[in-house]
Amino acid sequence: MRRTIIFGVIIVLIGLISCEKDKEIKPIESVAYDTIIPLDYFPAYPGSYWIYDNNDTLKVADQYEKYIFNSAEYDEVPDYDTLILPKLILNGVFNPTDTFAYVNGYSISKERISDYRDPAFKYILSETEDSTFAIGGRFQIHQIIGKTIKTDTSIIIGSATYDNVLITIELDLACHEQGGYPIDSCAYKREYYAKGIGLIKRESGGYIPDENWTTDFELKEYNIIN
Repeated sequence: MRRTIIFGVIIVLIGLISCEKDKEIKPIESVAYDTIIPLDYFPAYPGSYWIYDNNDTLKVADQYEKYIFNSAEYDEVPDYDTLILPKLILNGVFNPTDTFAYVNGYSISKERISDYRDPAFKYILSETEDSTFAIGGRFQIHQIIGKTIKTDTSIIIGSATYDNVLITIELDLACHEQGGYPIDSCAYKREYYAKGIGLIKRESGGYIPDENWTTDFELKEYNIIN
């Protein structure tokens, strides 16, 4: 009987100690993720917007958002990363089938319908003249790339003069590598980015520099909040 009582007391004491431990405030583990601040030629700060003369618009959500993505190549073991990024409301200007994309410096998150070989982010520009940048992944002889063909230039749109403008083109690398044409002659898209403003003009054309180019849209109004 005495043993039973002693054993019961021990069980009660263990229970009380366990309850006290449960009441202790446990530290909450917090992870600090990198926040990517917008760059000069694509200042996608939260709350900013751009309105174009074809009624397409770009707008940035009011707050940075957490974005989790696979940073590994398609044929490698998945490696998930997390960044705090501006969220761009696209409205037809980029990734036309999507409603939004995340901005990572001079790249934006890929379209949902992108090929599985495409990287998590596709570049839209580079500040270095004559440099090329990846837009899509390579598939056999094809790869969509961009190239910055001019920097520090000026253009006039309506009554506004834009300085510190860089010009980019987009093309399929197969045109150059397999067709033997100069890269600049393979372009089918041309874009203009102004420092401190962003995308101010887009043109489409075909394979002959300075010929057969038509204007898709030009900047009409904008507001940068930084």
